[in-house]
Amino acid sequence: MNTAPGSRLKASRTFLLMLGLLVTAYGLWLAVFWPGVLGEDSVAILLEVQDPAAFRSGKTVLWYYFVRLFYQGTARVEAPVAMALLVCAIMLARMLAWYWENRLYKTMAFALLAICLAPHMVYFMGTLYPDGLFAIAVASLLFELWLAVTRRSITGASLATIALALPFAVFVRPNGLVFLIPALLAAVWVDRNSRRWLLLVIGTWCVVILIGTRWHKTSTQETMYPLAVFETAGFLQTRAMNDLWKQFPHMNDPWVLAEPKVSPRTIEALTRNRPLTPLQAYRDPAYWDMLVFHPDGPQLGSLSPEDKATVVREFLTHNLWHNLPDFVASRVNVFLAAALAQGGFPALAYATNVLPRVHSQSTYRRFHWETAEHALQRIHAWSYAWRWLLWTPWLGLALLAWGLVHGMRARHAPLLLISIPMALQLGAIFVFSIAGEYRYLLPFFTLPLVLLPALSTTTPLAHTDNQRPTI
Repeated sequence: MNTAPGSRLKASRTFLLMLGLLVTAYGLWLAVFWPGVLGEDSVAILLEVQDPAAFRSGKTVLWYYFVRLFYQGTARVEAPVAMALLVCAIMLARMLAWYWENRLYKTMAFALLAICLAPHMVYFMGTLYPDGLFAIAVASLLFELWLAVTRRSITGASLATIALALPFAVFVRPNGLVFLIPALLAAVWVDRNSRRWLLLVIGTWCVVILIGTRWHKTSTQETMYPLAVFETAGFLQTRAMNDLWKQFPHMNDPWVLAEPKVSPRTIEALTRNRPLTPLQAYRDPAYWDMLVFHPDGPQLGSLSPEDKATVVREFLTHNLWHNLPDFVASRVNVFLAAALAQGGFPALAYATNVLPRVHSQSTYRRFHWETAEHALQRIHAWSYAWRWLLWTPWLGLALLAWGLVHGMRARHAPLLLISIPMALQLGAIFVFSIAGEYRYLLPFFTLPLVLLPALSTTTPLAHTDNQRPTI
């Protein structure tokens, strides 16, 4: 590809045009729904920023410092929300400009309309949740790594994008650490100069995060205990068939096992200082929240470390294997609840419940654009009604399956660099999710941004000293 000054100038203009388009769209959205869409996770991170000694949100140290950087000095929620939208716009504009410069016009049109400007995508980017930013950053990082490995080199623009995307893809959510692997592997395939710069970016961010964890101790949510207690609560549900069996005392065996298929040690750990009935009454098949956060529920998050360890140990060694059909059915149920967008959305007007609970100086609906708000609400409502089709990540999952199969058959390293980490991510979400929230699958909704161009090229692009990426 030609990298003459005129070509680079044209590419820069394309990027700035795409960035201007997205910044305008996202800025208007924020102005209409000022100061953004806020939910309970928004309250949690704001409370942690305001008083880190008294409150822990369970979010990563990077998200804490990101919100703190833009909120603490201004006391305005819209500041970190606007910055998150700007970061997303930069990463998306980079990919859109590349599509245009490489004449992938249909891909660009689809990406712009179906992903970048999708009502729910703008909605999630404009919440004070890390999930929208994480999903865009994952796509951006994998896209740049694909370009780097395909061309065996990294341009300045690509390196700058990696430096921007990598912290949000790897460190803003605990499950993002898997994306550190393709970043390190990419360094093996690029030329020596590119390798030095890439490793410098990776190392710098790792050091920054390490220092941040020393300055601020987070309470990132556990992984095994939530899964163990959520599934164990399901195993303990009463079985209606046994009530019918009790009417026939002459029968030797119940139609369904009469006793809960849970070890006595588990029962002892769960019912210490609390009855078993609330545990069964507050168990939801797609959410663990009621078991932990409801004031009248069993509040299983308050178990002692010893009892938590017992629940996990008994789950792994006994309860899981005696309830394997129930466990698999539960995993499918939680995954489909998320994939079909069945829950996890703060209301557009929920900020009225959030702002009074924090020390924010933000003004709700500051610009009073009621007409525009009603119009956008109607668009959002229409999109929400069709969310099982428009929001679901089926396209990304189908492309992922195609990418895995094709990458393995062709031994296509750049394609596998994208597909394998995302497959690991998908497997972890399926196995460990304890809430059927759509936002956990957002990276698979944005995955076509990477896989559509990647799958259109089945062999690495030729590389010479005179052939470099356009931007």
